[in-house]
Amino acid sequence: MNVKEQSANPHGVNGFAAVYGSPGARVRFMGFFSIFWPFLVVVFLAGWLVANAFPGLVGHWTAGALLIALAVVAWAAFASAAKRFESYVKGARGEEAVARELAMLPAGWDVFHGVPRGRFEGAGASGDFDHVVIGPDTMFVIETKNWEGPVTLERGVMRVRGRTPNRSPVAQVRHEAGELAAILKGAMPEGVVVTPVICFANNSFAGDEGRIDDVNVCNARMLRNIIMETSGGFIDEHHRQLILDCLAQRVGA
Repeated sequence: MNVKEQSANPHGVNGFAAVYGSPGARVRFMGFFSIFWPFLVVVFLAGWLVANAFPGLVGHWTAGALLIALAVVAWAAFASAAKRFESYVKGARGEEAVARELAMLPAGWDVFHGVPRGRFEGAGASGDFDHVVIGPDTMFVIETKNWEGPVTLERGVMRVRGRTPNRSPVAQVRHEAGELAAILKGAMPEGVVVTPVICFANNSFAGDEGRIDDVNVCNARMLRNIIMETSGGFIDEHHRQLILDCLAQRVGA
């Protein structure tokens, strides 16, 4: 049974886009993992000390000093993990904010959140695509950023508070678009055009909307306009349905 036969809108309401997957789920999981793994390391080291230090291999003063050192290391590890956790949670909230905007697309559009990358045959990367949107005859991959601004475009270069990001989101989403197109060749052997979009969830992009070569850049409040104004004609109905079935299977819909 394909997606169309199952439901026109499994997670939305009539008149709006069909939605699949959970926005921010993977990011939140990674956040919890970043907190949990230092705890496991500390427990392991504490157990090792109890098993090896106290039976007489070292003196009590030495064991005490080792435990104090371990406590310092644990504090540093947890402090670092807490910062990473905060970053992951912020990212998840950004994906959820963008998901709310995408849910308002009209009927005839399909929205997928958290589409796994590494599970596809031929996919060389782990992680997921934040959002994949299928229109009547167009397709988009959306990379969400929840950065503090201002974010600007200066001579084709993205800057955050005047600085160039360590990892270019433009190169990131462009790579994701190419990877998704390659992944979906099984459903559409002649190839599919995937339009890359960078969306700022907290509307921190100073230009509201812009473009760097083939990459659309916008704030969340402009996302639906960007998507719906993009010219189509890339996907026919038969191949669109094959793509929908493939993506739905991967998000467990």
